[in-house]
Amino acid sequence: MNVVTSALRLVPGERIVVIGDSLGEELASALARAANQVGAVVDVAMLDDFAGHQLKVLPSRIVALLSAARASAFIGSAARHQLGLRQHLLHLVGQLGLRHAHMPGISRLAFARGLRTDYRDIERRGRRVLDIVSGARRIESLSGKGTRLVLSFAEDMRWYPQLGVLSPGRWGNLPAGALYCTPESIEGTLVANASLGEFFGARAGVLHRTPVTMHIEGSRVRQVEVHGDRALERDVETMLDLSPNSNRIGLVCIGVNHGIETATGESIVDQNLPGLHVCIGDPAARVTGATWTAPTSFAACQEGSSIVAYARPTTMTRSATFAALARHATPSLGVGSGGVIVVHRGKLPTLS
Repeated sequence: MNVVTSALRLVPGERIVVIGDSLGEELASALARAANQVGAVVDVAMLDDFAGHQLKVLPSRIVALLSAARASAFIGSAARHQLGLRQHLLHLVGQLGLRHAHMPGISRLAFARGLRTDYRDIERRGRRVLDIVSGARRIESLSGKGTRLVLSFAEDMRWYPQLGVLSPGRWGNLPAGALYCTPESIEGTLVANASLGEFFGARAGVLHRTPVTMHIEGSRVRQVEVHGDRALERDVETMLDLSPNSNRIGLVCIGVNHGIETATGESIVDQNLPGLHVCIGDPAARVTGATWTAPTSFAACQEGSSIVAYARPTTMTRSATFAALARHATPSLGVGSGGVIVVHRGKLPTLS
């Protein structure tokens, strides 16, 4: 299993603590078996075994197990009443120098689709993409479904990679395979044909038949259209109106997990699809350096989008960029004016 061999990088004799609950018991057991197969020493701690179940912090017995381990994993519910417990766990990860795979609320589908690729390969590809976009001041995203976006980035922008290979004292949400950044500006139209986050996204599932079109001006979603699902349209509009910054684009996400080839309907997986996605609302200021916040956040994910990155301003039009992309069946070169194809129709090209 790739979580064990390429994300946690367990070796024979290392000790890992797998923490779960009744909702994640099947997946926690699968991870424990995989760790056993590579020769690791495995301790499984099920939160339901502790009296009360409404745990605010980790029980001392689990803390003692973590103190003797080199790695850990959490596969359980994402219940709000256990937020303090999960925060306590992540604090201990840093304090004890653990390599930690964090999977609250993960479904069987996300576990199977998002974790099947070698994360060392995703790390290599992702770092190459990061090298390109870190120097970009302008990015364009286009799709055959109607996405036309132009994004600009400040010189001091900070890209945050979540590529899945875990280091001591660091934790990462899995599935992984994406780069995150807060853009200076974003304008245009996004057609989310993969998935949305939040409760309404979970209800809607894959958006192939009911794509969500978002018109973005001044880095804010100004209008939403959902053909065939008026209830979804109303729920999205309500979320966007919840606070002054709830309609603001907080993050853009470049997915680089080439093992995910089609939309799953779960944004936790689909934001790792090769292509560009957005998170509307809170910009995760602690890691991106953004100077504003929002109390809400949800992802809007595409399938089959293309990305072109420019290291400097260009006069090349979006229609010209799209035409250039269409001429490349398997692109590996730029498309003019210093542009580099980062993703082509949902595929990672060969990057020299």
